[in-house]
Amino acid sequence: MKKIIFILFLYLFHLSSGLKAQTDKEFWFAAPQVSYKHGNKPVYLRFASFENPTKIEISIPANNAFKPIVLSLNAFSSKSIDLSAYLGLLECTPDQSILNKGLHILSTEIITAYYEIMGSNNGNVVNSDIFTLKGNYGLGTHFITPFQTYWDNESTVDGWSSIDIVSTEDSTKISVTLTKDAFGHEANTPFTITLNKGQCYSIKAASRLGSMHMAGSEIISDRPIAVTLKDDSIEEGVSYDLAGDQIVSVDKTGKEYVIVKGSGDYSTDRAYITATEDNTNIYGSDSLLATLNKRETLEFQLTDSAAYIKSDKPVYVFHITAFEQELAGALLPSLKCSGSKRIVFTRTNDERFVLNLVTRKGNEDSFKLNGKNWIKGSDFKPVTGTDSTWLYYSGDVDINTVPPDLPAYIENLKGDFHLATLNGTETGTGFRYGYFSDYGFLELGADKIMCPGTLISLDGGYGNSQFNWTFNNNPLSDKQRIVIADSGTYKVEVTKGLDCKMKDSIDIKFFPEITSLILPEDTSYCLNSKITVSTLNTFSSYTWQDNSTGDTLSVPSPGIYWVEVTNEFGCKKIDSINVSGLTIPEVKIFPPIDELNFCKQDSITLSASNAFANYFWNTGDTLSTIITTHNEEDKYWLHVTGYNGCRNADTLILDCSPYIQNPPNLITPNGDDKNEYFKIGDLKKGKWDLEIYNRWGSRVYYKKGYFNEFNGDNLEDGIYYYFLRQVENKRMLKGWLEIIR
Repeated sequence: MKKIIFILFLYLFHLSSGLKAQTDKEFWFAAPQVSYKHGNKPVYLRFASFENPTKIEISIPANNAFKPIVLSLNAFSSKSIDLSAYLGLLECTPDQSILNKGLHILSTEIITAYYEIMGSNNGNVVNSDIFTLKGNYGLGTHFITPFQTYWDNESTVDGWSSIDIVSTEDSTKISVTLTKDAFGHEANTPFTITLNKGQCYSIKAASRLGSMHMAGSEIISDRPIAVTLKDDSIEEGVSYDLAGDQIVSVDKTGKEYVIVKGSGDYSTDRAYITATEDNTNIYGSDSLLATLNKRETLEFQLTDSAAYIKSDKPVYVFHITAFEQELAGALLPSLKCSGSKRIVFTRTNDERFVLNLVTRKGNEDSFKLNGKNWIKGSDFKPVTGTDSTWLYYSGDVDINTVPPDLPAYIENLKGDFHLATLNGTETGTGFRYGYFSDYGFLELGADKIMCPGTLISLDGGYGNSQFNWTFNNNPLSDKQRIVIADSGTYKVEVTKGLDCKMKDSIDIKFFPEITSLILPEDTSYCLNSKITVSTLNTFSSYTWQDNSTGDTLSVPSPGIYWVEVTNEFGCKKIDSINVSGLTIPEVKIFPPIDELNFCKQDSITLSASNAFANYFWNTGDTLSTIITTHNEEDKYWLHVTGYNGCRNADTLILDCSPYIQNPPNLITPNGDDKNEYFKIGDLKKGKWDLEIYNRWGSRVYYKKGYFNEFNGDNLEDGIYYYFLRQVENKRMLKGWLEIIR
């Protein structure tokens, strides 16, 4: 068989370029701890697919004991996974500890995903919110936290606010500077933690007061991380509820936002605007609201049903809204270069369900829900301060239009839009709020040095309308996604909506290919021997098919064996070898046909049963047939070598002891060295036992394995009787023996 050499894991490496918000193939999440005293489960991961069926893997990469959960989704379908049983493995707690609890989700096609906490107490949902997972746009190296600062955490149920961080790569160094004290960490005193891939770290505020929340805290890392903000059981009137979301990095914030108020009249909505640069001017409609320095937060209280926020430098906007006294929070997407043309979502229960929509003027007549006309353009209202450029809609959706547990997809045939869902009841139970539209921005990712043989997928972004790819400044493609395998510079310019153009580039390089020989050519071995396969060169690590990790493998049987080697760059390659088995020559020394004559003859003839390439007898002869004399043990062996080079051996042991002559009946032990012993010719040592009795029947001598030792010591002259028994009971001799001195 020809030796097989191939690349292991020749896979499609997705750089997450241009896939935004919840619409992505890969998601990282640090699951926050929620108080069990108020209600922290059930907890669900909710998924929805688009045009293509997909497979999804849910894992905890830093915990090898966790078996990944794998599921499949058909096109335009949804599925929920109950994670309640895994909370001990998932929730990033205790704080101030490096934990192997980060959540990772991989999909073969783009999906939307969110983490929903339906905290129940006595059968009622009382503490809930959704954390929309933002895929690649949830990753970054620079974050500032836009916490709310108005509502306190309820102490009777042990509610706290926290920052939860997960790392996507090993040896990630993270520096944190807090604006308020946390347990174990002082405000304005930077501290550093180092996390490996999939590890998380939780920072819990030292106070439950809203004014002491860690708004404006800064997080800087040298590798991509994801950040979750949590406010557990925040008080409003006699109620308290969960609010939180996964946030984006500073470079993915924007300058224009529309805030659509929730449906509750009891509590006025509040938005928290956090500056990412010094001297940032914040405008509401046309008036200046405030000038903020970097990391400062402005609390903005909504008085209208919708508000327009504009700034001259990028800011975060975190919105707390409500159904009456039940609160929830969401990070808002900016308007510039963002929004979706199609969004898939799922209503998970029969509670009140509200959809908020924001879109440009001109798109309002083109919405469809599950392929059908749903709302009229006249249902939209202008957002104050935008000269009617931006319109919004907020309305209840009845259960017949969007049934629970079935995927619903809303699309606009003309332009992009933003969608938020609000789900819950006004009093006594929980409330969930989240944005599902893309957060915008084009990002091909950091420059990459890859292993040879890796196919790389670059994506210009789901929902963008035009794509112009170049390779080393030469035209390449007008498709959304390209697959490349060459080193060089790749650039893309995309168009989104009416007036948004975005550009990005990435340099791709490859490590040197593994060209060293790995395994020798196919080989064979004799089946009665052992063989060890060794690599021909040295590598950083080895993994054989039996999971052993040395540079050699002891082969247990014929077959094809492979080893995966890793070089100093972490690149892998596999090689295999076919080990076949050679037949062992069957050898047998022909035994004599007449054993008695064989034992009587002085010279004997021995021969091998078959023909072989070489012979070697214990006599030193090298022919197939030999003539030799008896040896002391009548033991003869033959080593042969077959024509295939394999060796074998046979041994012939003959027992001539049953054929001895009759023993003598007289011994004269008088010291003249003649006839001194009861000596039997041809006696084989260890083959006979001897008993001697006197004439009165008393045993006077016994020897097991007799070998001519008896000379009548200490016995009187006279007649005695002997019994000589062959140990295998092949023969017994008896008679009389006279001793005369």
